[in-house]
Amino acid sequence: MATDPLFLKRLEQPEIGIREQYLSLKQFCPGTVVITDNDKTVLWEGTLQPTPLSREYRVVIKYTLNHSPVCVINEPDLSVLAKGRKIPHIYQNQTGIRGTQLCLYLPVIKQKNKVSEWQPTMFLANTVLPWASMWLVYFEFWLSSGEWDGGGVEHDAIAESGR
Repeated sequence: MATDPLFLKRLEQPEIGIREQYLSLKQFCPGTVVITDNDKTVLWEGTLQPTPLSREYRVVIKYTLNHSPVCVINEPDLSVLAKGRKIPHIYQNQTGIRGTQLCLYLPVIKQKNKVSEWQPTMFLANTVLPWASMWLVYFEFWLSSGEWDGGGVEHDAIAESGR
């Protein structure tokens, strides 16, 4: 009897549960961390200052099992900072969390058989939080130069993913 390769891969890299995500965020990321939704969602709220010369940003990261994590900047209002310019690499925020939802990683794009750059085998504290900080660095450069140096995929392709 053959063993399913996907089953073996899950044994090698098991998905990280909400409690483990909570403990990791609590240990490594100053801020408030709570578990909600009958232990299916972890929510981190805190402040990021990407460089010593940067302003501080109030950030919310929400991760629910079987969904991609989302990252929203509450304060300051990024659209006010952008002064009417279209901010690159953000989503139309449909999270219910006030603020600007960032595009931090390539999501699953079914039509192009692309796998998400974020996987449930990854810790939020090691991925989404540093990615948000890096996004903010590129945002600050963009504010002054008008050029987005952070790379990424054009959002027409991401829109096809249904994200």
